[in-house]
Amino acid sequence: MVVQKTIDNLKERPQDERKVVAGGIAIALVVILLIGWTVLFFKRISNGSQQGNFESGAQEEFNFTSVKEAQQQIEQLQGYTAEELSRIRDEAAVRQLQGELQQPAKPDDGSDAFQPPQSSY
Repeated sequence: MVVQKTIDNLKERPQDERKVVAGGIAIALVVILLIGWTVLFFKRISNGSQQGNFESGAQEEFNFTSVKEAQQQIEQLQGYTAEELSRIRDEAAVRQLQGELQQPAKPDDGSDAFQPPQSSY
């Protein structure tokens, strides 16, 4: 009955006042829903029940099971263990870095590296 009386009173008021009341009610509902969602969200995080789903299509691109399977096949065919493969990879990376560091940064022929070569036509 109280709600019905309030609605009847609002019907008698001007259009602008009714818009203000409707806007206030809408803002209050949004704030209440946002507060409720925030409380539940942080409650789930603190309980540890917030888990990611890694089985979506985009995430499967980063699933390295095929890499692990290939590594196991190499181990079986070549007799290498995972530690030996890691050591070989690390040694190759070090050799590559040393090779890059030993290359001169500037050409020795006296030409400028930023100028295009001169053509003789």
